[in-house]
Amino acid sequence: MGHTCKCLKILSLASNEFVGSIPTSFTDMVSLLKLNLSENRLRGPIPSYIGEMKEIRYLSLSNNNFSGTMPWDLVQLSSLEVLELSSNSLSGEILPDLAELKHLSVLRLDHNKLTGRIPFGFSNMTALSVFNVSFNNLTGSIPLNSISLNCESVKENPNLQPCRTDQSSSELERHHFGNISQGGCSPRENIQTNRSEFNQIEIASITSASIIFPVLIALIFFLVCMKKFACNAVSDHVSGRKEVVTCNSISIQLTYENVVRATGCFNLQNCIGSGGFGATYKAEIVPGVVVAVKRLSLGRFQGVQQFAAEIKTLGRVQHPNLVTLIGYHVSEAEMFLIYNYLPGGNLENFIQERSRRTVEWRMLHKIALDIACALMYLHDECVPRVLHRDIKPSNILLDKHFNAYLSDFGLARLLGTSETHATTDVAGTFGYVAPEYAMTCRVSDKADVYSYGVVVLELLSDKKALDPSFSSFGNGFNIVTWASMLLAQGRGCEFFMARLWDSGPQHDLIEVLHLAVMCTGESLSSRPSMRQVAQRLKAIQPPTS
Repeated sequence: MGHTCKCLKILSLASNEFVGSIPTSFTDMVSLLKLNLSENRLRGPIPSYIGEMKEIRYLSLSNNNFSGTMPWDLVQLSSLEVLELSSNSLSGEILPDLAELKHLSVLRLDHNKLTGRIPFGFSNMTALSVFNVSFNNLTGSIPLNSISLNCESVKENPNLQPCRTDQSSSELERHHFGNISQGGCSPRENIQTNRSEFNQIEIASITSASIIFPVLIALIFFLVCMKKFACNAVSDHVSGRKEVVTCNSISIQLTYENVVRATGCFNLQNCIGSGGFGATYKAEIVPGVVVAVKRLSLGRFQGVQQFAAEIKTLGRVQHPNLVTLIGYHVSEAEMFLIYNYLPGGNLENFIQERSRRTVEWRMLHKIALDIACALMYLHDECVPRVLHRDIKPSNILLDKHFNAYLSDFGLARLLGTSETHATTDVAGTFGYVAPEYAMTCRVSDKADVYSYGVVVLELLSDKKALDPSFSSFGNGFNIVTWASMLLAQGRGCEFFMARLWDSGPQHDLIEVLHLAVMCTGESLSSRPSMRQVAQRLKAIQPPTS
């Protein structure tokens, strides 16, 4: 097969019943950028000849029965951006040389039988944004500096050092003072017997204080220095001018130093989200002034000058339902964007938690309309036009009044021109990517329409885009095919959350369901434009109470 598919760029054979190993003919597909063999019954060791697939950027072998150790040949895949080996029976140690893959942004090794330590080199990977080694048998300590690591990503490793995001000074004091009490001075055995018990205690207290006080001073000095060193380490890492360019001014001046300091030097405790482009941190610059800082994965972007030129254009993009780009920093070693902070979290969390709150049709309609208006602006009114290419619930943010805002709306445009042929991996998420985009990497505004339709379907139902409950229907079944099937069978009422359908208005709900299904049609010509979607939603505006 490989000899006849030399131009094939994407091959997805996920969720089948394939057995055996990976055929050697795959290495003949010299143009292959993405290979997905997840959720099959492949077994045996991962073959060494996989290292011959030099152009591969996305490799998923998750949910199979691969065993043995990770082949060293994986580190030869220098273009690799996503490596997923989860849910197999891999043993041995994690390859330390994986830390040398400069473009690697997603590494999933969870649910295996891996042993040994987490390589320290991972803490220096600037592009790595997703890292998961949970449910293994790893030992030793956890690298402290990895921006992609959180406690969830290392859980269920019984012999791994407990995960902590910080260590309080009181804990350190107990640790140090405990050692002193165990190995320090004890009262002299030849002390005179006629001294009172009070004097013995007094002498012991003075002796202990003379030791504890300088240790305490040294400890406080050490902690202050370490915090300053951590910030300086981030600062010193940046070459060139440490300048923050302001696109939309706020009440105070933004500098590189005060932004980085407000994130706790990109401390995990301040991380409020992560994605393919990097992690986002909450940053309180001064009391009462809070912003969101997206630290970009350096491996994603090529050319600082090109990046700076395009980000200036994005800074001029203004719409009530787009997050506001306040400013940015660009250098060879560090890139981050500064946005307005929205306290309502993202739509993904809203969907997951709505069972705990009363969700009215008016609220869901408002969210759907807000995002439709934002996309209509990007597609039809923005100069130059912007195609989002990664519309999903986690990229839709909410304020405290549940007004919706589209984020990451310009990042897909900032990718270097040499990466445009692989944007399915970078700027799309499975379940939301339009079929033609996934197959050909050719993107249009109708690909955004498809993704938007999937988001609306998730808003109306209690199902995810790729819900586990769909497995009984067979391979390739998702929320789009489920909605189309129910409508074709006249069972549209079964699609909605029970409470939503009961509270109505049922006619409007069915009409919006039809609209979402139209957005996800296979034919590009059958999908409406975002302007048409927004107009239709406005026409079925819920009545004011």
